[in-house]
Amino acid sequence: MLATSMACACAHAQIQQPQPVSAPAMMSAPAHPDPYIPPAMRKPPRDGAPSPMLQYQSMQKLKQRFEDADVDSSGGLSREEAHNAGLGFVEKNFDHIDTAQRGVVTFEDLKAFIIQRREEARSR
Repeated sequence: MLATSMACACAHAQIQQPQPVSAPAMMSAPAHPDPYIPPAMRKPPRDGAPSPMLQYQSMQKLKQRFEDADVDSSGGLSREEAHNAGLGFVEKNFDHIDTAQRGVVTFEDLKAFIIQRREEARSR
């Protein structure tokens, strides 16, 4: 009986308890702030350009605002719809965005205008 309790005590003593992690190890920064962003999109932007993820998020927000402003669900905005929705950028540049002079701006027209403006700004 004494041998059994000694063996038990020795076996218990050999089990190592987990050691607490030191504070600096817990505070170290992760490799990337958001590990769910694909590695290809983690690269730093070149020449101060916004990251692809930021561009995507911005475009999605703009698309949602555009769709919300399209009260008649026609797929395009009139100058009045842009004004009523508070889309001042679209209203101000309406004639430049509406290159076909239809009196309606589609989201594709708006994207093309934004890309064109971005390219012009980069070429300066």
